[in-house]
This record gives sequence, structure tokens and C-alpha cells, in this order.
Amino acid sequence: MLSQYHRKKLLHHFSCLDVDNSGFIGKEDAEIFAARFTNIRNAELGSEIHKDLLIKWLQVWENFWSKADLDKDGKVSPEEFCQGIEQAVSNPDYNDPLIETVFDIVDLDSDGHISQQEHRLFFSVFDLDAEQSDFVFSKLDTDKDGILSKKEFVSAKREFLTEKEPGAVGNWFWGSME
Repeated sequence: MLSQYHRKKLLHHFSCLDVDNSGFIGKEDAEIFAARFTNIRNAELGSEIHKDLLIKWLQVWENFWSKADLDKDGKVSPEEFCQGIEQAVSNPDYNDPLIETVFDIVDLDSDGHISQQEHRLFFSVFDLDAEQSDFVFSKLDTDKDGILSKKEFVSAKREFLTEKEPGAVGNWFWGSME
């Protein structure tokens, strides 16, 4: 059973993923994210960069988001999303390789870490407050070296999905819920 805090956090996460504001997460949202990440790489739609990003985002849709589509209508409601996350993280062997895919997408220059500028762009793609990015980045940068390693990023995202109560660093992954 989700705590009130965990549910609020997951609904905030849902709203970040519902980029077209349809009230559902669908394949269309994945396609929009591919286009947005293509744009911040200064590449054209239809380019090899766009095709690669589209493949990655469609994998996120197929291998994660769509699995929560309980009624098989091709879209995920907020309730289905919360239930899907709750079910996934209740498995003691929970390991989401898609988190690493998202890291690779956000690591714009493919140097193996996320800079503060890349994090700001990440926030902008998800329509999050870029001003808040610096604060969130400082929270997630647990070793205070000025970059987010794949380990820090993956750990924070995993903690965001699994932590049921306030206080965990990973709870900041998608910024403030207010």
C-alpha cells in the first residue's frame, strides 16, 4: 500500500511524464520527449540522432510505461501508473535498466556524467523549473564533485521510485512537488 507521501510523489512524477497534458502517459509522450531531446542537441527531426533517441524513448514506453496499462487501452492513467510503480518496486529484486537509458539520454555529450548544464536542460525538457535545477543537482550530487555520475543518477531515481517517506535524497529527483 502506498503511503500518502509516496502516492503524491508518484503523481508528481506522472505529471512530468504526461508532456502533452492529456491526463495519460502514452506513446505520444515518448515521441515528444525524443523530439525535445533532439532539439536540445541541435539536431533535426528525422536525423540519426533523432532516430536513436526515438528508439530509446519508445523502449522506455514499451518496456516500462506500457506495462502499467492494465486496461490495455494504449495509455496509462495516473492510477495505473501508481499501481504499476508500486507493483514493480515491491519486488525485492527490483532493478530498472531503463534508468540507465534515461541517464544516457540526459548525458548530452556522452562523457559518462551529467553536468549542471545538462541537468538544467533535463529539467527544461520535462517542463520543470530550471531555477530549481541547481538546488536539486546539489542534493543529488552526493559526493559534491560538481557532476552527477551514473551511480548517483541511477541511485537517486531508484530511491525516488522506492522511498515511501520524506527525507531521502532521491525524493528530489523530479524537483519539488509543491
